[in-house]
Amino acid sequence: MLSLGPIIFGLILGIIIGSQIKLANTDVKFTLGAFVVILIAGIIVAWQSGNYPFYTDLPISTAFLSAMIGIFVGKLLFARSK
Repeated sequence: MLSLGPIIFGLILGIIIGSQIKLANTDVKFTLGAFVVILIAGIIVAWQSGNYPFYTDLPISTAFLSAMIGIFVGKLLFARSK
């Protein structure tokens, strides 16, 4: 059975964090390739950390993965330009 609590809270927290990301005033330029690499690294970390012992739905940390997705969604929808 899929536990929705960690997924929802991870997504909400990720959207809040992603909305606070400022990329316009930094010296580092993030391209689409950089975001793809960050997403792949996040999936690998979520796979290696695994779920909590009493969650037996997926072998991947759904809370961490939904937080990573929430960061990207929050950045795309609500990111501050300055």
